[in-house]
Amino acid sequence: MEYVPKLMNLTRTERRIRSDYQTALADWHGSGRPPRDLSSYKLEFGTELLMERPPTAVVESATIPADHPLFKAHVERPMGEDRPLQRRAFHVAEMATFGSFVPVLSSSDVTIRVCNGDFGEAGKWQPAARHADCHELYFVHLAEHPLRLITDFGLIEEIREGDFVFLPRGTTYSFLLTGRVSILLYEIPKRLCRPYDYWMGDQQPWPFSPAAPIPPEPTPLAALHPPLGNDEATQVVVKRRRGSLTLLTYAAPVFDAVAWEGEVWPFILRLDDLVALSSPHVHLDPKKLTVFVSEDEGMAMQVFLPRWIHSLPYHHLNWVDEALFNHKAYGVRPEITDGFMTFHPAGLAHGPDLRLLADIAREEASRPKDLPFRDEIAVMVESRSPFDILKDTEKVELKGYDQSWYRQSMENT
Repeated sequence: MEYVPKLMNLTRTERRIRSDYQTALADWHGSGRPPRDLSSYKLEFGTELLMERPPTAVVESATIPADHPLFKAHVERPMGEDRPLQRRAFHVAEMATFGSFVPVLSSSDVTIRVCNGDFGEAGKWQPAARHADCHELYFVHLAEHPLRLITDFGLIEEIREGDFVFLPRGTTYSFLLTGRVSILLYEIPKRLCRPYDYWMGDQQPWPFSPAAPIPPEPTPLAALHPPLGNDEATQVVVKRRRGSLTLLTYAAPVFDAVAWEGEVWPFILRLDDLVALSSPHVHLDPKKLTVFVSEDEGMAMQVFLPRWIHSLPYHHLNWVDEALFNHKAYGVRPEITDGFMTFHPAGLAHGPDLRLLADIAREEASRPKDLPFRDEIAVMVESRSPFDILKDTEKVELKGYDQSWYRQSMENT
């Protein structure tokens, strides 16, 4: 039988109605004909929002200049094409980002950014933003306090360490960041999907149940604390993939949805809701750990969860670039601690720490029940197109990582 892979939608059709509109919208179905005094707002993927005010009332549109801090943080400045092919490691959780999402690695298939900072006990809402070209997938590495997110779909609360947050392309949003945070952002220009495995079929909740994603709830702006504003003008930063930023000024708030319905929407996905696969007989290929994949398969994201393992990864040669982020205790080698990202380009072999391989060989389990349990979490992204390394990334590089396998081989001889 021929194996024909296919991709699945991330989420199923959902509907949410704000509590004070439950009666008025009891018979509403997404139809393009909104009830009186409400505006229908349809996003490109078919989801319909009902808004108290039309989402088109732009008062002013201005280009953000190149010397503005927002522009400097957003624009990607690669190091150049003349760099030799090397395996590299960066302590991205220690990058100085000054409260913005600065680029770390960038390819045609995905751009990786990071935001590190301390936003104080009271916290503050970040400037409202919208990405015109990319879906945005956030991974929360560090959150001293639960985070909140207001979108034009509604409010998402209790965002915690280890959560993924997905924002479809064109979603307007603002984060309330409190205390110390470290958050990764993956910008993906193609439609993001859930992988389908022929052997799993539709009956297994893999890599997560369709019921797992947590959607936003339409919420009156007056209920937000600290307040976001109700009747004042709203400014929204519109981002484009290749660096341009536009500041739009709306005559009224943009976060006033009273209801929405559709099958593509923002959500939280918690690590506890992912299915961890393991095998006592073989080392699983990381492809089996894929959670998200772009529609053209140019980008794939795997999540390594706590699990019993048959063996460490074998030495291998990629045909894609990969960037692996160590969220918690991913034991690649002692110097790669939590918050590090390793970069392994296509065409250059890599593999596990040779010292760790030697230790495990001496302690090889004789029975499946004796397999080692690895309490680790890592997020890996594969890009079919090559990654560019951005300028600020080199400031937190671990020097000598590329030669570490050679040094270990000399120590073992």
